[in-house]
Amino acid sequence: MRDLSGASSPGPSNSLSGPGGLSGLVGGIHAAIDAVEAMEWVARLAGWDRYQGSAGIADAADFVAGEAERVGLADIEVLSLPADGRTAWWTYTAPSSWTPRAAHLSLNGAPPVVSYPAQPYALAANSAAAEGEVPLAVPQDSRWPPGALVLVGSAADLGTELFTRMQAEKASGFCVTARPDGIEQSGRVQSGRVELPGGSSLFGFSVLPAQLGELLRAHRRGTRARVLVDVDTAPRRMPVVVARTPSGRVEAGDACLLSAHLCHPAPGANDNASGVAAALAAGRVLAARPLRRPVRFVWAPEFVGLAAYVHQAVEEGVRQLPAMAVNLDMVGEDQRRCGGPLIVEYGPEYLPHYANALVEACVRALPPAARSYSGAVGCDTWAWRTTPFVGASDHAILADRAIGCPAVQLGHWPDRFNHSGADSIDKVDPQELRRSAAIAASAAAVVATADERDADLLARLLTRWTARRMTACLPPADGPDCEPWAVTRLTRRWQYGRDALPTLRPLGASPRLLARQAELLAGLHRTLSSALDDGPAEQRPPAPRGPALRRNWPGPFNLRALMAAMTETDRRWLLQELTADRGGCYAAAMALAQSIDGNADAAAAMRVAELDSGVRPRTAGFGERFLTAMATAGWIEEGGAAVLGADGAAATGAGRTHEGGTP
Repeated sequence: MRDLSGASSPGPSNSLSGPGGLSGLVGGIHAAIDAVEAMEWVARLAGWDRYQGSAGIADAADFVAGEAERVGLADIEVLSLPADGRTAWWTYTAPSSWTPRAAHLSLNGAPPVVSYPAQPYALAANSAAAEGEVPLAVPQDSRWPPGALVLVGSAADLGTELFTRMQAEKASGFCVTARPDGIEQSGRVQSGRVELPGGSSLFGFSVLPAQLGELLRAHRRGTRARVLVDVDTAPRRMPVVVARTPSGRVEAGDACLLSAHLCHPAPGANDNASGVAAALAAGRVLAARPLRRPVRFVWAPEFVGLAAYVHQAVEEGVRQLPAMAVNLDMVGEDQRRCGGPLIVEYGPEYLPHYANALVEACVRALPPAARSYSGAVGCDTWAWRTTPFVGASDHAILADRAIGCPAVQLGHWPDRFNHSGADSIDKVDPQELRRSAAIAASAAAVVATADERDADLLARLLTRWTARRMTACLPPADGPDCEPWAVTRLTRRWQYGRDALPTLRPLGASPRLLARQAELLAGLHRTLSSALDDGPAEQRPPAPRGPALRRNWPGPFNLRALMAAMTETDRRWLLQELTADRGGCYAAAMALAQSIDGNADAAAAMRVAELDSGVRPRTAGFGERFLTAMATAGWIEEGGAAVLGADGAAATGAGRTHEGGTP
């Protein structure tokens, strides 16, 4: 085992500054994670359809609350919030109450072509109830008979125009191949996810290519289909499960929050029964440790559930926010089957904090999965990567400029089975689940137990992590000259590390040590800047020319709510961009929204968004079009003169200062 300096040490310890150092702490927690129990939790959760306003998610919440109590967590509460489709927390609207019971689609009295729940994901979320015979139609038909079931080739064709026509011509529903390439599982192709807005008057089926082919042949023959969609829309409540570790001074504020979204249709084993189980496994280990500050746990419907929880903290003053957070979303992947490494997604660049360095160090400190032939060298049989902030899960709520709580995410990508009926328990690797739980629990344990000496060690760790990021801005020795904007990127990374050092003050870090680490980073910045300046002259960003842009929406950014506020033309354009490149478009949109800080003009906001996210939009002019669409929707407004920062980009900073347990 190694401590923070890399020297050998005897074994695990309960303290970062103990004899085992960080490697000992992480190794001890990793050994204590019960992977068998965690897999049992995944299996149980995968049996419920966990739609956000359903009976299934209520049952899952009660189960998680019971298990949280059994593993030793305290102050367990299931918050009961509206699932009425109207109540809002900032721009996040409560889900509608909707529980699917059964759905079938058949031809000529034969066995069903499609049958839910036997075919997972086959019924579109929020489908309306239906029963009876319906005529079949295709979008190319000039006119549809009333009550038509429209057969759609792919999800890309399910645009606004088609939905408008279905409403106007009184279609009853549609069938679509959400994943035309198909997803194989045990020799069977599985359906992909399709969602309708809450309270929809339509029903939908996610069908397989072969099923769509059979229905198209029936349409050509003039055959009618028989449909049954049995759903329960009786009013229900949206559950949010909250717990904390039994030790730790509550008045000191939460050291860390571990979050995992509870929703998704069955089976949803990796997304996100694995995250729920990993948080429970971390809870069992942390509940048995003496902590100076408590660790909080939240299991909630994705985005909206955590938004409601955070809203109570920020706007209603019901609770404090934690010093940092780790979000667990899709953390149990079998990497060889699912196709993606473990991803450590950093918190955003505009929110400097030690959390990024700490979580990454916990990953590096995991015991190796295997050893070389001689046993002399540790060899890992699994892969992991770090990525810039994207914000496609619950951590985006906490890390938004409006909230300012540093949040890191653990997950996996790519995953060939995601959002499909093939996301089953056989795709979950117990050892990967164990590793993810150990990383989250270890990071939380460090913050919850840190004393002054630990804080000083974290300061040194943060300095080394920042130095690695800064050095990475240099061009490779055998590669081309430095890339454009390398000096700006170097300066921003130096400023991040410099500004993150003071976030260790609440843990008791020595002011003298923090000043010394800041001096070291400043010296490294001078040295590397000189090295980069020896290369081709870098194109410097122009001085601000336009007015600064200010946020004009309440709370954390919500792309879905923005799209609802857009003009029809802008919404259609953005839907096309998302269809062509969902991940890249979402990341670019989130980065642009978060770059709006009241200081940057449009040009600087686009530059900062590209620098921080590492994403260059797929289409030229995306940034200008997106910012214009935001302004037209009333989500941004022009302020005073833009301000140029020391690094040549617009001056930026977090919307809130967040060093301890309060926003």
